[in-house]
Amino acid sequence: MSTPLPLLLLSLSVVLLLGGCSSSDPLPSAHSSNPLPECPDSPNCERLSTDYPVAPDTLFTAARTALDALGPTRIELQPDTMQASAVYRVALVFKDDVRIAVDSTTTGSTLHVRSASRVGHSDLGVNRRRVRRLLQRVEAAL
Repeated sequence: MSTPLPLLLLSLSVVLLLGGCSSSDPLPSAHSSNPLPECPDSPNCERLSTDYPVAPDTLFTAARTALDALGPTRIELQPDTMQASAVYRVALVFKDDVRIAVDSTTTGSTLHVRSASRVGHSDLGVNRRRVRRLLQRVEAAL
């Protein structure tokens, strides 16, 4: 089923109104140990790793809470492997996938995040903003 043109134009307008520009502040880079898939060579995906001086279970709980607070349409938790995935709708039409994984380190734990659009080349900065909000909520929960 194809999306009617007026709905598609309305959806794109909403995305632009919500902020089509991404911040110039860089996000943390992904560690080489990041277990999540690499991003494609397009600007519709963010992949990073951030270290925290807390126990892995504490970080996983904070990250789960942050994922849920961002309003996913679906969330799947894998507490035994400290991983989770969520699906978010953008402008009523598009879907983005977010995955997190938590690893133990000698000084605490690492949060790995990947947020990617399912379709298209550019997401107008939506995934970058989502990752920023996710990290802010994790910080607030810790």
